[in-house]
Amino acid sequence: MKKYYLQIYQGPGESASECDRILIEELPYQTLIIERLSALGVIDIEEGMLSVDQIDRIAKILRLRHSLGVNLSGAAIICELMDRLDEMEKEIERQRRK
Repeated sequence: MKKYYLQIYQGPGESASECDRILIEELPYQTLIIERLSALGVIDIEEGMLSVDQIDRIAKILRLRHSLGVNLSGAAIICELMDRLDEMEKEIERQRRK
């Protein structure tokens, strides 16, 4: 599997919110897959751009799809459940510290 790396630069006049977004065309993924994930409500495309967090989410979904052989919808559901499980584990850890 090929690995791709993204380098993000912040110019002098750019705010942090402008900097942490990347154009869809610059991503190593097919635009059709990104648009399908957006139609499923998994990611939010704003002005043809995605946030870095959403790019990580796409990578996770595509890894699940490839390794488990599930379709995009199934991989998105698995990803959502994994995120919820992580949040619950963090909440349990916070409760233990109190």
